[in-house]
Amino acid sequence: EDKVQLDIFDLIILDVEMKGLNGIAAAKMIREKNDKVQIAFISAHMCYSTDGYHVRAIRYILKDKDDFEKYLQECLDRFLETIDQNEREITLDFTIGKRTLKVSDIVYLRSSGNYTVFVVSFESQETYLLRSTLKKMTDIMQAFDFVPVSSKETVNLCHVRSLSRYNMILDNGTEISISQKKYNDVYRTYTLFRGKNL
Repeated sequence: EDKVQLDIFDLIILDVEMKGLNGIAAAKMIREKNDKVQIAFISAHMCYSTDGYHVRAIRYILKDKDDFEKYLQECLDRFLETIDQNEREITLDFTIGKRTLKVSDIVYLRSSGNYTVFVVSFESQETYLLRSTLKKMTDIMQAFDFVPVSSKETVNLCHVRSLSRYNMILDNGTEISISQKKYNDVYRTYTLFRGKNL
């Protein structure tokens, strides 16, 4: 729809043959609103592949029952090569109006009823209030290496200095408690994140 909503995505994968609006037409509409988002196509037919050039698609994934997973993984690997974690941005409509934040500046999210508090950078301790539940925002921010550590907080893994049982320390010394229920998932996600960012 509008640019603000599209700005939460780094990559959009479209099926060429969709009911109503086809993937090529949808991609052209997306490009009119957002010039930065990466686009890839999926189709059972090679005849559409050249159409992807018109919208600067990074890949054309063939629906091949034997090799589909391999093609998709190759597309995701190519996509990850094109993005710089430190340069990713997100635009959201906070209670004070629309703001664009660098993802790497967001330290963690905190629940406040039907609102989510964005805690930004340790130096200024800025906070931004968004009318959306923490669960909804966590679903979006997990694509940016955020992990839910309790029903009240979701943390940006790039700001985690260390993790021990039911506790994590952020890079400014702040301690965040991890719920017992979420600990195994947090530990696994943090270990994978550290492994790919060594």
